[in-house]
Amino acid sequence: MTVNFKFYTELKVRYEETDAMSVVYYGKYFVFFEVARTEYLKNIGYNYADIEKDGFYFVVAESNCKYYNPARYDDSLKIFTKIDYIKNSSFNFLYKTVKKNENRNEADLNIASGSTVLVCVDNKDFRPRRIPEYLRKAITDFENI
Repeated sequence: MTVNFKFYTELKVRYEETDAMSVVYYGKYFVFFEVARTEYLKNIGYNYADIEKDGFYFVVAESNCKYYNPARYDDSLKIFTKIDYIKNSSFNFLYKTVKKNENRNEADLNIASGSTVLVCVDNKDFRPRRIPEYLRKAITDFENI
């Protein structure tokens, strides 16, 4: 299955994100995914702080990551991000992490891929709530879903 991503964010691997083997610690990819989610939402016109002021939280209900190649300190990474589906109170993000190849004649190196499912909840009682219509519209317009 080929996934077409319209959005990505870039980051450089910091030293603290590496382990004793000098590669990015596996759990740090979930931090990278969170950065990508936040930037994705900003890109479509919203940020978590404003959504929280409206009375909503998005909690991660499921997450996974598959690793292909190691990333190391100071590598430049691109985290491609998209929302694949949106339901009443949940939606998912897909991620593809690649190492930017500085040699323009060579392809970027596939590092990791993953996904998360987020559930919209009330920020007072944590009960599931319908995703706000303004956010639903922004996502469906951007992703054409």
